[in-house]
Amino acid sequence: MVKFLMLSVVLVAVFANSAFACSNPEVTSKYFTTQDATIVSHIGFISEFSVKCSSGQVSSLYAQLEDGSIIPVAIVGPQTYQVSWTEESKLAYSGQRNIRIFDEDGYTAVRKALRNNEPASSVPEFFSVSVNHSGAYNGPWVKSEFIAVVVSIIVSQFALTTKSKIVS
Repeated sequence: MVKFLMLSVVLVAVFANSAFACSNPEVTSKYFTTQDATIVSHIGFISEFSVKCSSGQVSSLYAQLEDGSIIPVAIVGPQTYQVSWTEESKLAYSGQRNIRIFDEDGYTAVRKALRNNEPASSVPEFFSVSVNHSGAYNGPWVKSEFIAVVVSIIVSQFALTTKSKIVS
């Protein structure tokens, strides 16, 4: 009797979870990346997205970045989520980055695949979002101190040659 009761509770929990799961997610996203790297050592990436389900609700979400790391997605509002990370400015390339988003079931499947030394790319994502980094400004090619020294040398040379012409 106890086994039957436990089995019933587990089945009800599984069916209840699948009944409230999000189906056919409609995703709209926007992103931000650091544009000026003259005084920072890391480039920040932020992707904010809204998810609307045709039925059900979104459970906890997890993001897999291009380097393979998996991080939790923050809830920032009703049906609005955000994922953020940083990269060293020397290693942050310009271009598009795809972020794979998983729900709890997908996250469990990814962890299982990684534990079994299988590629995480074999697990289908819940959806994906993109972040396009146009590059960051690292400062001028020639420093202003160098230009000031060159100009002062040229002015000094001009002044000395003019003085020697006047004196002679």
